[in-house]
Amino acid sequence: MYEESFTDQTSDIDSEETVTRQADKIYCANCCHCKLVRSSTGKDNQYQLRVRCDAGMWKKKLGEEKYYKYFTVARRSTEECEFYEPMGDTKTFLKELKKTLPIKDEIYAF
Repeated sequence: MYEESFTDQTSDIDSEETVTRQADKIYCANCCHCKLVRSSTGKDNQYQLRVRCDAGMWKKKLGEEKYYKYFTVARRSTEECEFYEPMGDTKTFLKELKKTLPIKDEIYAF
């Protein structure tokens, strides 16, 4: 009996911590520095959509700028960012963004 109540209390604490951690995350897609850019595929006049941080916060290990695939940008988050400027309510923004993002990489023509 004691173990059950202890387990129940622990799961309640874990749930609260999970909610707090999600609320503390900064989703890059909701920042005004998150920019959509065209990236050439190298074939004819074709390109793919990529996302970059124009504040320069996305870097590879060797210092190069990192680009993310357009359809995955809603998952990109960080704990803190000195340049973060939200474009609105995060929950609402991400919900709408996920509805409109393609589910895979798409090729476009100029």
